[in-house]
Amino acid sequence: MERGPVLLVDDEPVVLRMQAAAVRQFGFETIIAESADEGISMVRRFNPSLIVSDVQMPGRDGFDMLDELGTRGLKTMPVIYMTGYDTLETVRRGLKAGGDDFIIKGETVDRLRQRIAFWATSGFAGLPLELRRRTLEASYKVEDDKVRQVEAYIGADRDLIRDVAAEIGRELVPVHPGYGQRLIERICLISRISKLVMERSRTFGDYLRFPDYVFNVTRNVGPEWADESWTILKHFDDWTLDPRFGRAGASPLKCYRDYSWFDSE
Repeated sequence: MERGPVLLVDDEPVVLRMQAAAVRQFGFETIIAESADEGISMVRRFNPSLIVSDVQMPGRDGFDMLDELGTRGLKTMPVIYMTGYDTLETVRRGLKAGGDDFIIKGETVDRLRQRIAFWATSGFAGLPLELRRRTLEASYKVEDDKVRQVEAYIGADRDLIRDVAAEIGRELVPVHPGYGQRLIERICLISRISKLVMERSRTFGDYLRFPDYVFNVTRNVGPEWADESWTILKHFDDWTLDPRFGRAGASPLKCYRDYSWFDSE
């Protein structure tokens, strides 16, 4: 999979240099911008594959920048917000602007690398639209003063990943060993994983981490084609518009000789 540069946006040059050095060590090309306006210009010029942006900046902030990118049709990549504002309202505003992920400043450089690596390899072009809606909806059911540390709420639930992977593993036992060699079977598996993850998601953090769950369950199940799953996940929003995708995941996995029920609709 081709990788474009990672755009880093922050009004503090020292922070930018530190971030750029860390990201380059991880093998990614970087470009930098010291303001929202410069960030917009860089997106037009370089079409980065990922944006990591500060929230609070002089003049237009990180939310304003992303609002404009979305309005101009330039928001085609995942956006990670790095913020020192550890509040639920920051997450809400970021989601409304079009942000897909959040890192609270003070986290380790490895945390930044992990999130960049995830978005660079998973295939997801961002947080799926339905999950953005669900994340926002669930966040408004939480009283702000009950959330002391947002980072604790948006970490991936390893138990959820383990439980869904175990259930998928049981469903795969009766099907033939080569299940997934055909594209239609891969689509059915991704749909089924998505359905089970959605059913087990309870908090706004679970909905926010939906891409992580689907990606990691697919890897944990261990099909030979797991490294190629990004080709399906890249167009996840498009798949969800097709009612056949939803029906494919509604029941336990089966091995069909004939998938005409899917192809003919």
